[in-house]
Amino acid sequence: MKRSLYLPLMILSLVVLFLAGNQLSGQIFRAWRVDLTENGLYRLSDGSVAVMDRLSEPVEWRFYYSRAEAAQYPAIRAYASRVREMLQAYSDRSGGLIRLTEIDPEPFSADEDAVIAAGLTPMPTESGETLYFGLVARNSVDDQAVIPLFREDSEARLEYELTRLLSELDRPSRPRLAMLTSLPITPDNGAPNRFVRELAGAYDLVWVEPDFDSLPDAEALLILHPPELDRSQLYMIDQYALTRGRILAFLDPLAHLALRPGPDGLPPLRARRASDLGPLLARWGVAFDPQTVAMDRTLGLPVEIVEADGRARRRAYPLWFSAGPEQMSRTDVSTATLDLGVNFGSPGRLEEIGLEHVTVTPLVTTSADGAILDADIAAGSPGPDDLLRNYVVSPEPLILAARASGVFETAFPDGPPPGDILFSPADHVDQAGQPVDITVVADADWLDDSFYVRNDPAVGESLVADNLILVMNLIDMAAGDSALIGLRSRTPSVRPMSRVDRLREEAEARYVEVQERLETEIAEAETRLTALTLQGSTSALLGNGGADARAEAANLREQIAERRAELRTVERDFRRDIDALNANLQFWTIGLPPALIILAGIAGSLFRRRRRA
Repeated sequence: MKRSLYLPLMILSLVVLFLAGNQLSGQIFRAWRVDLTENGLYRLSDGSVAVMDRLSEPVEWRFYYSRAEAAQYPAIRAYASRVREMLQAYSDRSGGLIRLTEIDPEPFSADEDAVIAAGLTPMPTESGETLYFGLVARNSVDDQAVIPLFREDSEARLEYELTRLLSELDRPSRPRLAMLTSLPITPDNGAPNRFVRELAGAYDLVWVEPDFDSLPDAEALLILHPPELDRSQLYMIDQYALTRGRILAFLDPLAHLALRPGPDGLPPLRARRASDLGPLLARWGVAFDPQTVAMDRTLGLPVEIVEADGRARRRAYPLWFSAGPEQMSRTDVSTATLDLGVNFGSPGRLEEIGLEHVTVTPLVTTSADGAILDADIAAGSPGPDDLLRNYVVSPEPLILAARASGVFETAFPDGPPPGDILFSPADHVDQAGQPVDITVVADADWLDDSFYVRNDPAVGESLVADNLILVMNLIDMAAGDSALIGLRSRTPSVRPMSRVDRLREEAEARYVEVQERLETEIAEAETRLTALTLQGSTSALLGNGGADARAEAANLREQIAERRAELRTVERDFRRDIDALNANLQFWTIGLPPALIILAGIAGSLFRRRRRA
């Protein structure tokens, strides 16, 4: 063989070996993954793995994504890559039980007909083109579950949504959740809020009438700001707790949602400001006082207050506050993954009653600055200054939500209410036959959309607090698949530059402070100058008195000009600081690394030459 052919053949052989090795490794090591991201973006949670390990039959995932229409939207393309990678992670981990197919539904095609039939929601676009971005899952018996639209603002719940699809297809029927409430969120009250929509998507809801004489057969009972209950109804709940052991009770000493006016301008009929469960809570190891509310001056949410001078300012409002991760249990699975905080509105407080064989675990508390207030005073909507004037800090943080576990005893030791023909004394249960788990939250307003949903016309709805995530975690523990716990909140793949943002915020804060002072001085000077002009004091016809006024007016004009020039200087300095920050960032992240690599290459080349010499 000619020597001139050695090099081309060697290069060709290397290319063939590279391609063959790449193809072979892609088949053999396809399921092998190393996730080195800080928060494990591509690492599936234990709950997802547990659900996949339970799969006994193949599941088909059809990922519908309109590539051509999404090409002009970089944010959608980036999120589509994130979704695609997560779907592939599920498919690889399932060992072939999840069969993933990506489909680009072209207009007027059979694929688009299948998308419409499945109920996928088209994403609105500026061009008016139809953009599909959803998932259809089917099992071997053609049971179907869908994610109508992957929304970027719901990335934190992406893994939960995917695992929920698997869980729904793996079980024969959806769990039933019984709901007893006096709030205007039932189907006969118009459009439900986001919490009810979320529940309806995951459970078969069974609404319990306020005058119920029996409780339905359901996996769990949710009591949300209940109506006034008689002894027979309390007895039914008591026996349900002892025999079923899955109850969630959300009570409130001051439920604003219950008193919200309807279309006629009046609160709903039989609206209750406060709710309670009579003697039941005491037997569950928890005390609740419907006459007092909790507040927290440290965690207060910002509200706009009109001050005495007529100016609107944002102030922290102690009755509405956000309990952050520091105020939540880090060991309970329902709260361990929450990081945005839970917003409350004038909630109540819970206290632990030391009962034998009952353990009370606080889930959410106030900070060390928590305090209590009479519910009647809170109902008068006092201002921040009124609340802080007589603020008395409680000796320890107040409990807002708790889980009671153990072997409970009945609150009716003498049996059913006398004279009630609905119950047989022979069926009475004095004590739970096995450990019971009951969750109590001392607020109902925390489930109102206004406390955790932000509506932005540009991007739609987005979650600004973990209210929905927490309540669904609690319900999943009681009625759903326990493997879903902890999957609802995952760190988004978009990583903000926190240090840059912090420096920018500090610069903006300094700028705003100086800007407000200068604008105030300019406004005061202009007001005084206008007053002089209206009085005619600047006229040359007024003699000696007018001379002083003209001098003052000239000084005011000079002061206004100076303050405006100073304001322009501040704005210019602010822009220069931000530009310098961006330049430094670009130097350290874009310019320096390539320069170091080039210098290292030059140094290595010089070193080799010296060794040869």
